[in-house]
Amino acid sequence: GDGARYANDGSLEYLGRQDHQVQVHGYRVELGDVEAALLGHEAVAGCAVTAQADSAGGRLVAYVRFAGAPRAAGELRDYLQTRLPEYMVPSLFVAISEFPLTPNGKVDRSALPKPEPAGSSSTRSSQAPRSEVEALIAGIWSEVLQVPSPGVHDDFFLLGGHSLLATRAVSRIRDAFGVELPLRALFEAPTVAGLSERVESARRAAEGVTTPPVRKAESRRRYPLSFQQQRLWFVQQLDPSASHYNVQRVLRLRGAVDVESLGRVLSEIVRRHESLRTIFVSEEGEPAQRVLRELPVRLAPEEHEEQGATGAGADDLVLEIARREARIGFDLSREAPLRVRHVRLGPDDNALILTFHHIVCDAWSLGIVIRELAQLYEAFAAGLPSPLPELPIQYVDYAVWQRELMSGEVLARHLSYWRGVLGSNRAPLALKTDRPRPPVQTFAGARHSQSLPVPLTERLKDLSRAEGGTLFMTLLAAFQALLARETGQSRILVGTDIANRSRSETENMIGFFVNLLVISTDLSGNPPFRELLGRVRESALGAYAHQDLPFEKLVEELRPERDLSRNPLVQVLFVMQNIPPASARLTGIDFSGVDVGTDVARFDLAVFAYEAEDGFHANWVYNTALFDGATIQDMAERYRRLLESACERPDTRLENLEMLSEAEKKRLAEVKEERREAQSSRLKSMRRKGVDLAKMEEVKVGELTPGVACPLVVRPAADAMDLAEWAAKERPFLEASLLQHGAILFRGFGVKSADEFERFASGLCPELFGEYGDLPREAVGGKVYGSTPYPSDQPILFHNESSHMHRWPMKIFFYCVLPSQSGGETPIVDCRLVYQRLDAAIRDRFAEKGLLYVRNYTERLDVSWQSFYGTEDRAKVEEACRRAGTEFEWTGENNLRTRQRCPAIVRHPQTGEMSFFNQLQLHHVSCLDPAVRESLSSMLPEEDLPRNVYYGDGSRIEDPVMEEVSRVYRETSVAFPWQAGDVIMLNNMMTAHARNPYVGPRKIVVAMGEMIQMSEAAG
Repeated sequence: GDGARYANDGSLEYLGRQDHQVQVHGYRVELGDVEAALLGHEAVAGCAVTAQADSAGGRLVAYVRFAGAPRAAGELRDYLQTRLPEYMVPSLFVAISEFPLTPNGKVDRSALPKPEPAGSSSTRSSQAPRSEVEALIAGIWSEVLQVPSPGVHDDFFLLGGHSLLATRAVSRIRDAFGVELPLRALFEAPTVAGLSERVESARRAAEGVTTPPVRKAESRRRYPLSFQQQRLWFVQQLDPSASHYNVQRVLRLRGAVDVESLGRVLSEIVRRHESLRTIFVSEEGEPAQRVLRELPVRLAPEEHEEQGATGAGADDLVLEIARREARIGFDLSREAPLRVRHVRLGPDDNALILTFHHIVCDAWSLGIVIRELAQLYEAFAAGLPSPLPELPIQYVDYAVWQRELMSGEVLARHLSYWRGVLGSNRAPLALKTDRPRPPVQTFAGARHSQSLPVPLTERLKDLSRAEGGTLFMTLLAAFQALLARETGQSRILVGTDIANRSRSETENMIGFFVNLLVISTDLSGNPPFRELLGRVRESALGAYAHQDLPFEKLVEELRPERDLSRNPLVQVLFVMQNIPPASARLTGIDFSGVDVGTDVARFDLAVFAYEAEDGFHANWVYNTALFDGATIQDMAERYRRLLESACERPDTRLENLEMLSEAEKKRLAEVKEERREAQSSRLKSMRRKGVDLAKMEEVKVGELTPGVACPLVVRPAADAMDLAEWAAKERPFLEASLLQHGAILFRGFGVKSADEFERFASGLCPELFGEYGDLPREAVGGKVYGSTPYPSDQPILFHNESSHMHRWPMKIFFYCVLPSQSGGETPIVDCRLVYQRLDAAIRDRFAEKGLLYVRNYTERLDVSWQSFYGTEDRAKVEEACRRAGTEFEWTGENNLRTRQRCPAIVRHPQTGEMSFFNQLQLHHVSCLDPAVRESLSSMLPEEDLPRNVYYGDGSRIEDPVMEEVSRVYRETSVAFPWQAGDVIMLNNMMTAHARNPYVGPRKIVVAMGEMIQMSEAAG
């Protein structure tokens, strides 16, 4: 500024009165004007305003001597903002008792204490971000303000921020979250926590969703369960003695403990938090929670003082008692969900074991318990009353609020998002296990601990900031890349826990709030790791914007395939543990927690990551019924190598990132070389063969079942044969064989991936097709899709693919990625034989009348018309129906009914043979499970049933006719157990297929092509 110069230390030194005018952020500022305004505050007895240089053009610093008690910087800032332009408001306020003076009595500005650097410990909070939104905002502040790890309650301006830096921060936030925040939002909410709320509100507003505050519910005798609680309640009903949802906190108290005061403390915590004195009952068929009026806690210590256990012996004894206690289940209908055990180990050595049921307690709640225990004990031991204010609401109020919130338009908007993200076919994660999956999920678990050094952690943070993400997002991206490499799947679903405490009303409440978010990431196309980071970032932010929908409600609405052997939707978790640590101090008592470890695994695999001063740590908790410890240890090591490779080469494509040890790489190279040599030798000896079976020396051809022509079975005569290469060369033979047999099973070729399967199918059917049929399918490759989603314990009856529509595929290919533990066969039937074996009168009636398929697209009863047609626009649906020759009408409030006339019998366009070609069993109500048919008939008139089929003239197809059709299908069909790597090719107009019920994981993918129009086939 005029008359001012920068001193060597970066501050501005003043040469006289005229030097009170400086230039800051491009503005000329009269320091005297700022001082005059500040002196107008009633608490300010004296002040001096100076300026310091920084990277953004300088900042103002106000030194203040207060007339009485010091006032908060925020109060002074608010005061000045009503009197001065923003650029004249100081960034820092420094309290000072006396001003240094020059010999002539003026303020010695050069002797004023240098302000602590922005972000110093005295100006900052220590609380780390509690959510990914807070973590992302904190990362932006760190970069803009050049301070390490700002806390959630740090003031942006006290860390050195000013209007120019605020503009930068808001711009970065706009880019990161895709929301428009005015600059004043940062001034009104200058903390990470406050601005996070503004961002969340803006994102919800963009979605058209408003969230009312949690308020006190009307008093009642019983209350509904929250959605989170309801899932755990149902699990508990399956096994009332189960203990795998117990949550425990073990405390060691060394010193003179006042046991009577400690008992009063626990009783007060239970009194304050109704959730801890709640039982769960079933009334009128529905679960409900009932709050007990009183539940005093009485400490009756388990005496072990006489045993003289000290040191490690005492530690082991506490662990033994705690683990024994953790294995005892809760009778939630009769007893409170909290048990307290007091163990006396010596005169000044006590242990307190608190065991909760998860239905009322999560990790955040444990922190509240510890904090309140310390505060109350200090007061009660000193003879003082409780210092804690009463809670404005209780957990039952939250449960009522949540139920009311998750309905109507709010629920519809959230579900619309999740349906779009998750699709309709959510194949389970196909991790290779060491043992077959038990038919019913077990929860026995173990833990492998992993540590990463500080330098690697810092490089991961740098990469995260450079890509506008968080450390969690980078770690998750690498984890999903690892899972993709381990499974061969390109769409990876991973669950992550969020505290779900984004509302101030719930911050101090003990209860079960944690929500499980599904992070779905598309890893197709082998992207560079840097690009994958962007995909994960977008997936995560989208999930956070819709985190209010409880996972339990999502499962209820999406109705994924029922499978008692695994968790719905996600089987693997990756959680960044950033919940504020539970810490407390007690006067005269050494107060510490005890790590009991874990022997419970609620998922196949869960990685719990956290950051400490010595770097990044992760606990890999795995299900011991599925995995050996060595398997998980190897996986964790591959993860570490992948992280290192990603940091070193973030622009490298995923398949080229290193994750194998030197020994593994050497062995892999040897195997590849052996395969190359074997293939080279085989190709040199190969000769072009004709279609004569006797000359097919490279394969073995035969029948699966003696005397049954369908399917033909083709096996390689030698190892290391490339199926796709051989099939493309022998396409004429295979085309002729398919028309003769109707189906060909390729077994023993060792097809390893969906990509390899697609290459084979494309060689025989260049125009593969997808995204059609009864249900949308999940893409697992370019033109390869997951099989139709359907409950594993229910059969899929015989049908010709899409024969109830105006066009269908001529060829269908199935590939077995993972066979089920039992069942799961795909029976097939030669429809030409079905035509020949049907009663002639029935056959003639079907040939004459044809069929009329009726569908009612009613949400929650069947696929919605929006999902089936892929649009919300009725006009587009109507146009699609007209093009397909489908009759339609709109029924009810927003339901669609369609009628499609199709043949029941067709003449094959290539062979001229007659074939029984339809979806009678999938549509006729007589083929429904009796209980389902009775339930639907009790709710709906026949014309409103989700699907049905009639004769083409609209008359009913008699049940005895359907019994005859089913008998012929049953007696003519062939079923065989799948083997991993099997591929079967069907001529859809000759062969119908079905699916038997199964147990355990199963993955079959499909490719389809050579679409044919109804007009091209005639009965």
